[in-house]
Amino acid sequence: MLDALRDLLRHRALVGVLVARELKARYRGSALGFFWSLLNPLLMLAVYTIVFQFIFPGRSPLTSPYAVFLFCGLLPWNWLATSLTDSSASLIVHGPLLKKVLFPAEVLPTVAVLSQGVHFLLALPVLALGLLLGAFGVFGRAVPLTTALLQVPVLILLEGIFLLGFGYLLAALTVHFRDVKDLLATGLSLWFFATPVLYPLSEITIPGLRRILGWNPAAPFFTAWQDALVFGKWIAASDWARVVGIAAGTFLIGFAFFAKLRDSYPEAV
Repeated sequence: MLDALRDLLRHRALVGVLVARELKARYRGSALGFFWSLLNPLLMLAVYTIVFQFIFPGRSPLTSPYAVFLFCGLLPWNWLATSLTDSSASLIVHGPLLKKVLFPAEVLPTVAVLSQGVHFLLALPVLALGLLLGAFGVFGRAVPLTTALLQVPVLILLEGIFLLGFGYLLAALTVHFRDVKDLLATGLSLWFFATPVLYPLSEITIPGLRRILGWNPAAPFFTAWQDALVFGKWIAASDWARVVGIAAGTFLIGFAFFAKLRDSYPEAV
């Protein structure tokens, strides 16, 4: 496993080239190009504001303004969903590359997660705009802007590590079991509602259900996002420990599983 990790670090320049290629391919032929990475979340924020400010305004004070609360959860969720979807198919889509003797297979899921991570980063200015407008009470109740925002870069890093580990695991499984891709589409829909994106865990009034949802490996990440972005709170040390533990554990398990099966990929694709 350590040798595989060293190989991945040695090929970081290749990862950068492939990430740039993925980004250029996505916007090739588009008049607005990379501006779509700003425009899409901006339109999303506008729609949520109209819907939850004027059409369905009755929300809990804890999640008010709901448009900002929802936006702060949906951006990291979109990174999660798109990264895992792309990672799971990465080895199959780029199968011819794997038949090249020296091509490092672990690069492909890494590129999938990092390229979607770039889209997430490009959307952050819109998130910052939403928080700034919220701080001035544009959406109703003022959103607190505190030094808790300094935690955001660490959360981005830890979610990226978590997604890499999960991506490696799914990529390895999908090569041998093509049904994983279809199961993932349904699984992500169920996972979305089991993850505190639309609601904070603290609002779940049934203790047993709250404990079950708390076992969701993504739940600590999104609770942390809500604390840092919406509630202006410093994340508790115990919550940091859970996030770090889940990110590191998922990465190590996923990468070890991927490395164990890597010799079988050229034949399986």
